[in-house]
Amino acid sequence: MLNWLGQFEEHDDPDADEQLQVLRLLSSFMYFGVNEIRALLRSLFRDTFRPQVAKEVRSGLHSSTTLGIVGSMVDVELRRTRFVPLGNPSESSALLMYYFRQENALPKNLFLHGSDIFDLSAVGSGGGLKVRDTDITRYVFIDDLCGSGHQGREYSDRVVKPLKSISPGVKTYYYPIFGLSDGIEHLRTHSAFDEVYPVVELDPTFRAFATDSRLYVEPKIAPLRLPTEATCRRYGRELVPAHPLGWEDGQLYIGFAHNTPDNSLPIFWCDHTGPRPWRPIFRRYPKVSW
Repeated sequence: MLNWLGQFEEHDDPDADEQLQVLRLLSSFMYFGVNEIRALLRSLFRDTFRPQVAKEVRSGLHSSTTLGIVGSMVDVELRRTRFVPLGNPSESSALLMYYFRQENALPKNLFLHGSDIFDLSAVGSGGGLKVRDTDITRYVFIDDLCGSGHQGREYSDRVVKPLKSISPGVKTYYYPIFGLSDGIEHLRTHSAFDEVYPVVELDPTFRAFATDSRLYVEPKIAPLRLPTEATCRRYGRELVPAHPLGWEDGQLYIGFAHNTPDNSLPIFWCDHTGPRPWRPIFRRYPKVSW
């Protein structure tokens, strides 16, 4: 930590002391280790997805139907469900699926990659796009964080829209563990997912320097919001010029055991070896393109 902290300037005036500013930010950083992520994945299945399936099943039954019958029908529907990581098999969502399967004691045949949804065997010979398994009625896409929602929308355009065009009755769900309210609303409005619902929703007060930021509520601390933002923006411009306060101005202070999202402030995660060397406190492992 001292190596990271020593990159900021120290001043006699406490209000202008960059080290005190970033230490206050660091004290509010939300870090989720493997155990916490596993617990949230249990909640995703137990408290988010399964009740949703039960609700959908119950809506088509007579009011006198017993809970036992509903439960049996939910189990049948779960066998016709597939859980899909959002993105490349080497990315964090694939690791989450491993934990998700373990924590919820699910059989591995309920999991597949997005590319396995479609049968491409006939496409090259003039045939159309087909679904590989027509018995599947639900696809659940799982992610760690929905920030701006743009990545989820791109995935929806690339995978979900073609799926819905050939199988309109299939239901699709996007369940990030964490989701910024703006990004969640963006996907609900502009994507083809039938349901978008995070386990933990982060409202605008979770942005570090929002006018109503929860970090600067106390009257004694409130005056430090703008100077701290100026400090983070100044360093951020050198580290990630296009996104000095995080991707799409995320301004988050959140990290996971498996990685730190780029929506968080770059001063926390940037591993810079260019003109401005930087030692992160929560390193991010970026996606490398060749």
